[in-house]
Amino acid sequence: MNTLPRLMHRFRDEDLGPRPRIVVLGAAKLGNYVVLQPLLRGLRRKYPDALIIYVGSQRTRELERLNPWIDASLPLAEQGPAALPALRQWRRTLREQGRDDGVDLVINADGHAPHSPAWVQALDPRFVVGAAPIPAGDHPLHALALDPHWASPSLVERYAGWIGSNSIRELHCRVAWVDTAFERVELPAEPAPTGLPPVLIAVNGERPAKLWPLEHWLALLERLQREMGLPPGSIGLIGGPPPAEPRQAGDRLERGLLARAGVRDLRGRLSLPALVGALARSRLCIAVDSGPLHLAAAAGCPTVALFGTDADGIGASPRDLWAPRADHVWVSRSRQRCGGCLQVRFENPACPLEHHACMDGLPPDVVWPLVQQAWQRNGTRNGAPCGRPG
Repeated sequence: MNTLPRLMHRFRDEDLGPRPRIVVLGAAKLGNYVVLQPLLRGLRRKYPDALIIYVGSQRTRELERLNPWIDASLPLAEQGPAALPALRQWRRTLREQGRDDGVDLVINADGHAPHSPAWVQALDPRFVVGAAPIPAGDHPLHALALDPHWASPSLVERYAGWIGSNSIRELHCRVAWVDTAFERVELPAEPAPTGLPPVLIAVNGERPAKLWPLEHWLALLERLQREMGLPPGSIGLIGGPPPAEPRQAGDRLERGLLARAGVRDLRGRLSLPALVGALARSRLCIAVDSGPLHLAAAAGCPTVALFGTDADGIGASPRDLWAPRADHVWVSRSRQRCGGCLQVRFENPACPLEHHACMDGLPPDVVWPLVQQAWQRNGTRNGAPCGRPG
């Protein structure tokens, strides 16, 4: 049996043949998984007979197991380079099963991770999308897939005719030659426990540069409770399981909020599908740029997204790239413009400046009108339907 690596090519929408084997490489982050749902749905509908494997994460495995668009998932993302033996073994298993043609297409949806080209090489596909140990390719979509500046305001102009926006959901689909409803994000949901608060908030995130100050949170929640007549226990804090000791800025923020705002601690108490179900029933979600924000938007919950970006999208997060685009999501605008994070391509964990101008420049009085608009939706769901996707 021939086990030598074969020649890998950049994908240009070639015919993959009957029952193609497609592998999508994901990341160990909840938000990354959520924004890939249009791509996974589009792949399943474009290739209904394909075997679609998602290389995902222990963090999102609960959602992956219920995903109707993938046939199996390999929870390896947290392992990084250490996952190579498992990927090689999976590839060898295909050969041992007599499937010598192996993998037809690998879509590297985590191309910024330095280990991902080696993952592609280990899978030895016929075609590849994104970062891989082969030449860049000569098609505009090849260049787009490898472009490190997806957050650039000029992206749509530079790839005019190939993309309609710089939404990350559209970009992941375009580079893989998938056409779908890019902004329709669907997630499986399970029934949530009864008696949950009608308002859910998410204050923590991977990058401290995206966090909103504690005093701003306290002022906003006090006004929300007072003006909307909310009884005690009507606001719940969602997010990952709390650490034993708060070491990061977000951990300390959560602890301060629990101590001073009287919110209910729901962190880590719901499975991800149950959290989607809870958000689908919630009256309001307020969240910084984080995984729970994307869950809330997918669930159709009226959501206020706290981005420390100005009217042009310049600030702590790449707003135009990541923010959900739906009529039940209201995205904030900071009064302060700061391009510090953009200059370093958002690779800085904390704010690079002495004063956190972009998030400080988003006071509660600027956010309050958005909260009012979201509250007035009265639970109406005009976004993507929640529940098990079909």
